[in-house]
Amino acid sequence: MAGSFWRNSSVDFSFIPSVGASGGILTLWNTNTVKAVFNFGGRGFLGMKLLWKGNYFYAVNVYFPISREEKRSLREKILDLKSRFSDGEWLVGGDFNTVRNRRERKGVSFHNSRREWSDFEEYIRRSGLEDVPCKGKKYTWFGGDGRLRSRLDRFLLADKIVSGWGVIGQLVEDRDVSDHCPVWLLCDKANWGPKPFKVNKEWFSNKDFLPFVEKEWLSIIVGGGGGGVILFLRRS
Repeated sequence: MAGSFWRNSSVDFSFIPSVGASGGILTLWNTNTVKAVFNFGGRGFLGMKLLWKGNYFYAVNVYFPISREEKRSLREKILDLKSRFSDGEWLVGGDFNTVRNRRERKGVSFHNSRREWSDFEEYIRRSGLEDVPCKGKKYTWFGGDGRLRSRLDRFLLADKIVSGWGVIGQLVEDRDVSDHCPVWLLCDKANWGPKPFKVNKEWFSNKDFLPFVEKEWLSIIVGGGGGGVILFLRRS
């Protein structure tokens, strides 16, 4: 059955069985190029230590619970494992069952949502992983008749994975039988020259940094058409 998801027979897998109709997690890899060193897991996550092209990677497949307290417990568990297994780069992906802000959800009540958003943002900050931009569709989950939608699924990646693999975004494609859409990592090794903007991540730990940037950004007065605005911002 696992082999039926792959295009050839060079596949191996690890899984956590579902509880009732949900909660199952399946991870597959190409045995011609990837060596599985060991796996680890528990309720809501399945992790693999993998050897690929001479480097170790920790790939963690997640299916977060709905309860806020259970989410917190699982996040702490993954952070603890990340601190213990530090000899490779980390990739955490799957259904996080929450969003980062209001823009990632539509048609759903926002009652008590801000606390969950804050929890998730704090988790991403502490993990040191990157949520690279989303391409294609904006939402990954659709409920009911499609009016309810959220971006529940994503990848969080180590900086060295983003730069080493040339990750330029996460592509959300059309859903099929599931109410979730598949999400792919887009990689492009092309060298587009120097990055137009850089910032040290440490600044984000300063509570005054974002208000300062917002204030300065809003103080910029630019006239003319869209092309002129883009040109001005690049030159500044």
